[in-house]
Amino acid sequence: MDENRKLGFLSVAFMYVGTIMGAGFASGREIWQFFCVFGEKGYIGILVIGVMFMMIGMMTSKIARTLATNDMGKIIVPGDHPKMVDAVGYFMAVMLFTVLITMSAAGGALFYQQFGQSRILGGAVIIFLVILTVIGGFERVSRVFRFIMPVLVVVVVSVCLMVIFMDLPEAPQQAEITVSPLTPNWFVSAMQYISYNVLALVPIVATASVNAKNDRHAFAGTALGAIFLGLLAFVLGTAMFTDMGFSQAMDMPMLGYSAKVSKGVNLVYTCVLLFAIYASATSNYYGFTTKMKSQKHRTLKIILIAWAGFFCGLIGFTNVVSFMFPIEGFMGFAIIAMVIINFFDVIKKEKNRSTVESDEQEKIEREG
Repeated sequence: MDENRKLGFLSVAFMYVGTIMGAGFASGREIWQFFCVFGEKGYIGILVIGVMFMMIGMMTSKIARTLATNDMGKIIVPGDHPKMVDAVGYFMAVMLFTVLITMSAAGGALFYQQFGQSRILGGAVIIFLVILTVIGGFERVSRVFRFIMPVLVVVVVSVCLMVIFMDLPEAPQQAEITVSPLTPNWFVSAMQYISYNVLALVPIVATASVNAKNDRHAFAGTALGAIFLGLLAFVLGTAMFTDMGFSQAMDMPMLGYSAKVSKGVNLVYTCVLLFAIYASATSNYYGFTTKMKSQKHRTLKIILIAWAGFFCGLIGFTNVVSFMFPIEGFMGFAIIAMVIINFFDVIKKEKNRSTVESDEQEKIEREG
């Protein structure tokens, strides 16, 4: 990337936020399911994931800057194990591809629910926009995030504040609050949420950090992105606490709350969800394309594979995704552990290298 086009800390932060802020996050569904069902203890869980987002993000950023790479395998796997690096890298690519499929399906569902349009049309629009962005390389991806993510963050926070302070009447749609047996308490739920998201976090944070202006911008941007995510989760949770039975009843709680505010706000929030779907699909698919080692016919491959993902969703890929996601969750814990080990390994090697260079310099000075 041209030196003048390197990313500043705000651009790095918005790249991070856009990776996590897909349909599940922006709609409030994930924050409700993983945190708010536990009542006020959910706030503790949100604080924990905010800290974890920062910790894992900063470690990823440090590894990427020190090794000067965004290769997923090299970021994750400690030590010199080429076969392990390749295996992990390709597994990560498969996981990122499943996100493209689910985001395409989410776009279709939103088009159908809000506009009465075909699910095929909704998914096709998402895939078309993703392809258009990704074929432009990282520069185009980062430019899109730089423009749309501040708007999305402002709109989400604004609508949440409206819901919190407008004293809206209780909705007739109510449901009994239930906790998933897979997430029996706030701590397990927070850990599973981090595990689920780490697969998307690593490739984009690494790529944004490598393309940052310098170490300071990379690390500050990553930290700021984690703070943004924590604050967004907090305001979303607070908004959904205003009518907990309604939040439980809605598949997309914040879409329901925006409709309670006004039709105009509902339309704006629908657009926000579409852009959040697009942003998440784009960042994850871009992460997938970083594993394309051959540049031959790269653009054609990007186009064909993206449309393959679209068609997978249409022909019943749901069962495969439902099988892959639990694996993804369990693998997330292993990946977090490897990133932490690799971080300390990189720090140790960097310190040893500095010591050797310092000793050599002293020797040269003495001999001189």
